[in-house]
Amino acid sequence: MKAFNTTLSTIRAAALVSAVVLMSAGCTDLSEQVYSEIPMENFFKTEKQLTANAARAYTKLQAYCTEQSLWTLDLQVGDEMCIPVNANGSWTEERYGQLQVHNFLPSNKLIYKGWTFCFDGIAACNEVLYETSVSKIDFDGKDKIIAEIKVLRAFYYFMAVDGWGNVPFSIDYTDTSYPEQKDRSFMYTWIESEIKDNIDLLDDAPTTLNYGRITKGAAYTLLAKLYLNAQEWIGTPKWAEAEAACKKVMDSGYYSIEDNYSDNFKVNNENSKENIFNIVYSTVYTQSDHNAFIIYIMALDQYMAKKFNIPTSPWDGVECEPDFFQSYDSADTRRADTFLYGQQYDGDGKIMEGVVYNPIFSESLYGTGRGTFDGAKIWKWRYQTDGLLRSDQVSMDNDFAIFRYADVVLMYVESLMRQDRTDEAVQNAEFQKIRTRAGLQPYTASQLTLDELLAERGRELAWEGWRRQDLIRFGKFEDKWWAKPATQTKDKLFPIPNQVMNANPNLKQNPY
Repeated sequence: MKAFNTTLSTIRAAALVSAVVLMSAGCTDLSEQVYSEIPMENFFKTEKQLTANAARAYTKLQAYCTEQSLWTLDLQVGDEMCIPVNANGSWTEERYGQLQVHNFLPSNKLIYKGWTFCFDGIAACNEVLYETSVSKIDFDGKDKIIAEIKVLRAFYYFMAVDGWGNVPFSIDYTDTSYPEQKDRSFMYTWIESEIKDNIDLLDDAPTTLNYGRITKGAAYTLLAKLYLNAQEWIGTPKWAEAEAACKKVMDSGYYSIEDNYSDNFKVNNENSKENIFNIVYSTVYTQSDHNAFIIYIMALDQYMAKKFNIPTSPWDGVECEPDFFQSYDSADTRRADTFLYGQQYDGDGKIMEGVVYNPIFSESLYGTGRGTFDGAKIWKWRYQTDGLLRSDQVSMDNDFAIFRYADVVLMYVESLMRQDRTDEAVQNAEFQKIRTRAGLQPYTASQLTLDELLAERGRELAWEGWRRQDLIRFGKFEDKWWAKPATQTKDKLFPIPNQVMNANPNLKQNPY
């Protein structure tokens, strides 16, 4: 079990009842008063208590890796993951097939779930900021907490604008009117300003006390992603600005490329040197359908459940898209570090007779039913074998890196290439290490085209949630790929869900 410091424990425990949060923040006698009856101005007296309240905005992040949320939505519409009809007749719901072929409809439940992830987080940030602002208590660290939540809110808005373009905008918790819809140009400027206005108040160094929280490294990474996608969002390239934001993270000295790729994803991965901003998960504290990291349930079958000592019945649904699997060089160790394929062995290293996964299967089987052993299975985030993964309500203990340092290095390389500085990009030592630790030679300038960089981002960051955005930025999202026809420009944005459109008369629907 991970060692819990006070702040980290607070973030995990906030998924439980509020009393547990208060105990984590230092209040141990819950029998004296009903805390919901305490006036707000009498509650926030220390940074720990304010952090306990602010944790509610952070725990909204934990929905990201549930079965139906923004992460799984973005995975399904990219070219790295698919959910074909299973040999046993399961996974036949229309919503999966619609996403595969980019038939995006406002009635699709998964699009609605992706939307709610963003706006539940925004609402929580607005509430926390309001409660903090009306408190008359002042203490060292209060400005930092406010800055964290403002940048966290900017992150939620960044994800919403990335998916839906023009979005309802509200940063006033007390405003009960219908939010006005703002376009990407407005939102780009607001997100940029919100980050810049608060970044100097954030912690510089990552520590155990700010693990899972917004730091300068996270803020600069978010800023780099904003600039990297500026041409798509506002029609104006910001490559030099993206380069500068990446350099702020790279020159800080706090992050580095791990020697072992899989160390970033092991069960106890909180000490990875590539962690910049992680969602904190726990087999103990995150146990529900709205806050648990359950990729093991979605991906594995009965054979792999036995192999990894998982005492439940996984759903055997998500698979690696065959074309994506074939994008790896045979010498690339990341392929075997990311996917289970070929002959399988049990926990003792003995052959599992007949359990041989075929990573390459016909796209014609997508809607009719793949074979029992068709498809490579994800195991990038290593599965614990302690027997605690008992149901689809129990999270894995692995934390999920929203921002990982290898992504920053790759964004830096891209920003240089976009400025015709490929010769300089290939000389970067950390970029070279990303390749050599995968058993590959570093790129030469002649080898590294933008198409090749997109492929390298796919292999390094497989299933980490950025592929859809990358495909759009590199102009490939409308292309044909496995079990997906060529599609239209309008499909770069999701439609606003019906429930949202019906609730706010100020909204104009995206084309679909």
